[in-house]
Amino acid sequence: MEGPRRPPSATAPDSDDDKPDDPPSVWHRPTSSLPALPSLDPPSHGSHHWRNHSLNLSPLPTTSSPPLPPPDSIPELETYVVQVPRDQVYWTPPPEHAKYVEKRSKNPEKNKKKGCSKRLLWFFIILVIFGFLLGAIILILHFAFNPTLPVFAVERLTVNPSNFEVTLRAENPTSNMGVRYMMEKNGVVSLTYKNKSLGSGKFPGLSQAASGSDKVNVKLNGSTKNAVVQPRGSKQPVVLMLNMELKAEYEAGPVKRNKEVVVTCDVKVKGLLDAKKVEIVSENCESEFKNG
Repeated sequence: MEGPRRPPSATAPDSDDDKPDDPPSVWHRPTSSLPALPSLDPPSHGSHHWRNHSLNLSPLPTTSSPPLPPPDSIPELETYVVQVPRDQVYWTPPPEHAKYVEKRSKNPEKNKKKGCSKRLLWFFIILVIFGFLLGAIILILHFAFNPTLPVFAVERLTVNPSNFEVTLRAENPTSNMGVRYMMEKNGVVSLTYKNKSLGSGKFPGLSQAASGSDKVNVKLNGSTKNAVVQPRGSKQPVVLMLNMELKAEYEAGPVKRNKEVVVTCDVKVKGLLDAKKVEIVSENCESEFKNG
């Protein structure tokens, strides 16, 4: 196999075969052995630089890279919190504030008096509001739990040799409060005829529920001998008067109301001297609160 042609040497003698009329010989180098020339066009985005295609006759480095650390020795990533301060805005107060501060610093006693007066004013306002609320609550309770006058009626009158026995019916018309009746400390129940006493006694204790109705017997010590009445067998009725002063205690849970009740009954009867034939022709009892 022939090797590549070599160019003619300038010092080599001319061969006898060369003729003066022949053209000089030309030597061509194979194109595959020449380096690529750079292109005049601008390189595209994805193309490599023309130097990357040039021959690199330098030997490759023989130095070896350091070994990678094992996976366990990789340090953990740390988290850092970075706080960025807000922009500080410096504001210059108006001159009126400086005058106000100077005025307060010059008169500390006056400012102290003003503070005390303001506290007293607020205390007075709170006291007025509290009093108003308390008065409103009392007014509401007064109208919501307002006792009604009790109702009494004489149902029977019995005359005994030494006493009288009066049977009364008591009704409590108050629908939301119970009541308990008892005698006043110096109270008394009296039966009179023409302003002359026939008998007196005590009212027994009586408790009633709201809107309750009960009977009660009242015993009065006395006799008809103390007064001049019509003779036995007379058909003319006589008018007797029954007076009672009672203490009534109304109660509805925590609400309590105390009242003094005065009861006056006009009783017209026949046969007062005949115990077996005493007849009540008419009766009328009126009640009122003594203390309003």
